[in-house]
Amino acid sequence: MKIEIKLEGESIDEIVKGLVSLIENNREEIKKLLNMLARDAIEVLEEDPILEKGADLYIKLNRAINYKYRKGK
Repeated sequence: MKIEIKLEGESIDEIVKGLVSLIENNREEIKKLLNMLARDAIEVLEEDPILEKGADLYIKLNRAINYKYRKGK
């Protein structure tokens, strides 16, 4: 399958208007695509290695905030 989208224009304004028109004319398909991407993104974020990195970052940020707060008093 090959999909080719060609937007031509004299200015960025014309190109953006063409892109907006393309999106407006295909709202349902764009919604389906975004929904699918969002679900996949959530699945990735829920994987153990990502959750562990997030937890480590949370702990480091919490410690840094607590240190700065205690230091400021």
